[in-house]
Amino acid sequence: MIALACIYSISIILIRRFHTINNVFTVNLCFAAICCGIYWLLNLTLSVVNPQLYTNVTACRIIGYLEIMCTLQVPLALIEVSCYRLCCIVYHTKAFFRRKQWIITCVLSQWTFGILISLLRPISVGSLCQDPAWMNICVFTITVITPSVTCLVMNLIIFNHVRSSTNRIEPSIALTKHTLHHHITRRDLRLLQHMIIMFCIFLVGWAPTYLYSFFATTNTNPAIFKIFMLGAELSITVDIINLFSYNHELRQYLKTKFLRRY
Repeated sequence: MIALACIYSISIILIRRFHTINNVFTVNLCFAAICCGIYWLLNLTLSVVNPQLYTNVTACRIIGYLEIMCTLQVPLALIEVSCYRLCCIVYHTKAFFRRKQWIITCVLSQWTFGILISLLRPISVGSLCQDPAWMNICVFTITVITPSVTCLVMNLIIFNHVRSSTNRIEPSIALTKHTLHHHITRRDLRLLQHMIIMFCIFLVGWAPTYLYSFFATTNTNPAIFKIFMLGAELSITVDIINLFSYNHELRQYLKTKFLRRY
């Protein structure tokens, strides 16, 4: 998963022709996936190599913070795509939402929010490296429920706006279609549909992990937890593969380069 995300990101960063708005957000998603993958890889490795580390309060706080921060960035990155397109489509007359500053604002707000909201975890860790019951509820809400509801609401607003704009009666139908096409394209809708699918894949992979942690607060079976984690990591891998399948131009470019070389 980490290797695929790196290949995708580096290809887009180094090749100028792929420097588009959509690719900026997909690279941001890849960075979030890389952070998430590296954290959980290190976490599972440390749990086997040095399990005593998880009895140290300071280490527990750092690990707990990184867990939420790194994992949360993936759904937040998907939400940012919907947020960006929502403002560009619904508020297309506002010049700010068509500028690079809006892209930078979206990306920075995503990472800033994830970094700050994750501070709740280390604050709640007790002297025995155990989270209180309310923290388990909070983690499940932050990582699963809130992103799901936010993504759903944003995309419903977008699709409702597109449908109402298409059905709206105007004096000049030709002018309406031209104006509508200017700020709502089929590519935009395909991208949003693709991001919804990716979010659902993420949700299917990660929800069982946090549900298990939520209900098994005292007797967590490490073997079962690792199985759930494998499913969670697999979901992110599938998302990265979906990025490749969606970006036909990049996939064709890499395929051509590979065939020429070998």
